[in-house]
Amino acid sequence: MKININIPKTSSQNSGASDETNETRENQSAKQSPETNSKTVYDSKTSAKQSLFAAQNNTSSRNLNAKYNVISLENQAKLIKQLLSFPDDIESLLSTFLSEKTSEEIMETLLKQPEQTINISLIKEMLGNNSKQSMDKLIKLFQQLYGGTQNTEQLKEIMSLLSQITPKKDSTPQEVIKNLILLYLPWFPLAEKQDLQIRFEKHNSSEEEDSEQTALVIYISTINLGRFKVVILLNLSSIKIQIENYEKESQGEKNRKDYLEKILSEINMQTRKDKIQTTTELLISEQKEAKEAQEERKREVVISPVGKISPVVIIVAQKIAKIILEMDEKASLIEKRREMT
Repeated sequence: MKININIPKTSSQNSGASDETNETRENQSAKQSPETNSKTVYDSKTSAKQSLFAAQNNTSSRNLNAKYNVISLENQAKLIKQLLSFPDDIESLLSTFLSEKTSEEIMETLLKQPEQTINISLIKEMLGNNSKQSMDKLIKLFQQLYGGTQNTEQLKEIMSLLSQITPKKDSTPQEVIKNLILLYLPWFPLAEKQDLQIRFEKHNSSEEEDSEQTALVIYISTINLGRFKVVILLNLSSIKIQIENYEKESQGEKNRKDYLEKILSEINMQTRKDKIQTTTELLISEQKEAKEAQEERKREVVISPVGKISPVVIIVAQKIAKIILEMDEKASLIEKRREMT
């Protein structure tokens, strides 16, 4: 059973996901622009040692009672990008793969054009090269600290996270895109019960009924809002976004619709702000039984040999994942406050 929610796509007055705290997270540090050669490991302004212990000093209050003086998940995500010498926003990173050397304003326009494509193998190469260089620095730092008075637990955690996003020789295009998007979510790694998977699937084009195109599909599992399937299909005139949410029995129907309306409103507001032409559809489906869901996944067509991808598709995917996960975190905070009263 599928239920269409008719929500004005131009409405943005009730956008609950654009919290001031989320905006503050995104603007805490100045932007860095890596050089255009993907084989070059960009020079960091600070060493790995300086970055690590500076971030440790910014520990959030929720971690103060932990066994170790660990880095908050938000600062940890920023630290990983800093170690990789990646800029703070995904648009700046993707712009390094475009050959045109022009102003920042024109570059932003080029990134949003459907005909622009990026070879996924270049993204894989950059992730691999920069991860290796960062890991070498951390290994040397670990060797210097091992046996001393400094705590190395956080250092080992950072090394483990770096190894997780480092592409292997046989990594698929969907794994490469997934790792890239994970780096540009508000926190890394994702919280327990949260998950993100990427696939490339064949879908009918809305502009030509008999034509099939490869769509980027994101599967997002949340703590409070159920499971999302987001289909992003690039047409000549705009991007078609279909968001399907599988209903969770423990979540009230009214609360669920309120959260989904806010998610849709935030997505529409963000794409308008970024001047990306999109049409968005939101569906609520009944929760599938485990066996039925497994059979459906078997029927899904996964297209592995995808060589190139439009940067605007990656940008839209990252923004949607970020909005959904931030809304999930907001729901968790509201639930905790309710339990305390």
